[in-house]
Amino acid sequence: MIETSANSEQLVQDVRRLWAEVEKLERPRRFVNAEGGSVEQQRDRRLLLHHCANYAAVLALLRETGRELRLLELGCGSGALSSAFARIMPHGWELVATDYSTSLLEHARAHYRQVNLSFELLDVRTAEAGRMAWADAVFMLEVIEHLSAEMASRLLHKVHGLLKPGARFIITTLDRSAFSRPFSGYPPHVVEYSFRSMSSRLADRTWNPFAQFGVYRLVSPRIIVEAVRDEDRFGYTLNRLNRLVCSVCSRHSEVEQLRQSVAAAVFRVYARLPQRGGFELDSYLRTLRFVTTGADACDHSSFGLVVDLVKA
Repeated sequence: MIETSANSEQLVQDVRRLWAEVEKLERPRRFVNAEGGSVEQQRDRRLLLHHCANYAAVLALLRETGRELRLLELGCGSGALSSAFARIMPHGWELVATDYSTSLLEHARAHYRQVNLSFELLDVRTAEAGRMAWADAVFMLEVIEHLSAEMASRLLHKVHGLLKPGARFIITTLDRSAFSRPFSGYPPHVVEYSFRSMSSRLADRTWNPFAQFGVYRLVSPRIIVEAVRDEDRFGYTLNRLNRLVCSVCSRHSEVEQLRQSVAAAVFRVYARLPQRGGFELDSYLRTLRFVTTGADACDHSSFGLVVDLVKA
């Protein structure tokens, strides 16, 4: 696949459509997941934009097949973005969105029913043969950074064994290339990747069983400049402090339960506070590109990695 202005223009259009679909959703008042709320609850609009760009990149890679597809999503969370994605998919496509959390799936099924979308319980670690054999493509967005390198490798081998020949496995994660530190310190994350570290991992056939793969990039100079600035100002320090608190509390179950309850209450209040000014989506979209050729030259402007794996 060669990056052209048309590809990036289509990506921007799809991001805009996804954004519009998410904006229509009612913000759940009581539902809060382990990371302080599902994406549609988050106050950081750049985070929502990042997630919309991830789904748009999946659509860009799969649309070029030119045929009807049956898709499986791993780690759908609250289901909000899965629902938005299903609403803009080409006619004839079907999406089965999965998660291993029953509470997340109950929320998703209650709020996001539609004809071309279903939600199912699935823990890929224990999935049996045939569980994914029907899928033309599987995608897993912003999940791999929550896994150790060893766990990520086991997951790749597991999915490879479950897919039919010719099926694709698309993964997205944040890109650390532009940051001064290789790791943000964000508590739920275990490993964060740069373009080079991800490419190196994938080239290791003991770590990655997929012989055919590509590593692409979501690029926006504005997004990455703001993200680097925020991390350097206070983000890294707050992340490390939060990580320390989580580590200490996790040693005592009662203390950890109390921490989670307090955090959930704080996030609920924070999510309801009015925001100052509006989010100028168009100004961000003007700098957004999906780079599939020459991706190694985008270290200072890339905020996201998109990995496309194909089973031979």
